[in-house]
Amino acid sequence: MRNNNLDILKIVLAFLVVALHVFPVSKLEGIAGLISYEIASGITRIAVPTFFLISGYFLRNKLADKSYLWKYAKRILLLYVIWQLIYLPDLIRVYKLGWFSQFDLVLKLIYGYWHLWYLLATVMAVALLYWVQNFSVSLKWSLLIILLLIGYGYQILHQSDALHGSLQGRFIYEIIGTTRNFLFFAFPMMMLGTLYENWKNSISKINKMLIPISILLLVEVYWYYQLKVKAMDFLVVLPLLSMLVFYNVKESKSIYQGPISTTFSLGIYLCHPYAIRLVYEFLPQKTFDFVVLKYFLICFVAIGFWWIVDKINKKWTYFL
Repeated sequence: MRNNNLDILKIVLAFLVVALHVFPVSKLEGIAGLISYEIASGITRIAVPTFFLISGYFLRNKLADKSYLWKYAKRILLLYVIWQLIYLPDLIRVYKLGWFSQFDLVLKLIYGYWHLWYLLATVMAVALLYWVQNFSVSLKWSLLIILLLIGYGYQILHQSDALHGSLQGRFIYEIIGTTRNFLFFAFPMMMLGTLYENWKNSISKINKMLIPISILLLVEVYWYYQLKVKAMDFLVVLPLLSMLVFYNVKESKSIYQGPISTTFSLGIYLCHPYAIRLVYEFLPQKTFDFVVLKYFLICFVAIGFWWIVDKINKKWTYFL
């Protein structure tokens, strides 16, 4: 019988992404501010790198199949274009409200509005995975570690305002889509997924470290909070934590034997920004209690939106 654990994990990760976009990293004081920061800049940050790792895992035996990879990439590109068009009215609206500059508008049109960067980054990462498929395992490990370290270091430089006096450094940071991009984020994490058979035995030996390393993530995030660092896209502990989470879920017995919609996690991921807009339209309050309430309301509305889109997708299979 099929093990549904990874499908359940993806659903959990999708709702973590919703929390990432709902809980503020600033504007709240005291313990509420710390909790919100730990959620938005810590706990929820496990979602996207683990999504990439899962994608890499499922592609690990297909890297030499150029036709399969091309079909896979085209499918994601189609999703990217369609959902860019769906979110275009909101993009134009918030631009007119002065939320970002004309330069930022162009970047969002190229790389994807809000959460849609993930789709384009995946396509570009797949192209790189095909390119490095014949690299030795040791070279792949070296490459992914170097890219993760460069991305993290560049992020720290930007967040600490070390690039403030360097127009060139700031321009490069923005033009590549920050460090949350295909090169320093999607590609190394997807490559990590393709190497699962290479590291699963090693990770099994520290399997019981899942909770301590999760606590270490909170400690790392607390350090950034004390230094008044803005939201971090990538954290030092995340790759190892993603590996542990994936291993534990993948190797455990199936916890649910019933049917799970294959579009549910993707649908929540794609639909939730409009759910956020709708809920915030009626509940603009930003106290911590209201943020928690709005999170659950947004999840409920996002499920409703997914249900509608899924019905449409059954007739025109372009949306999920």
